[in-house]
Amino acid sequence: MSKHGSHFWLMVVQERSGVVGSYQGVVTPERGETRMDLFNKVRAEIERDRPANVGGAVTAFDVQPNKL
Repeated sequence: MSKHGSHFWLMVVQERSGVVGSYQGVVTPERGETRMDLFNKVRAEIERDRPANVGGAVTAFDVQPNKL
């Protein structure tokens, strides 16, 4: 994911052990990409970086334009 993306995302995941983690970043979606596509991409990246999240429950996900 890019350093200065067009959108900011936040995902909160509860691992099967009960530990809750909050993750955030920025991304520029590809043309035609849906929110579900982005959700799956973000989740896969989090699981790749922190395998304890595999099979965990996503308790929150949000994506918004990254400008004020």
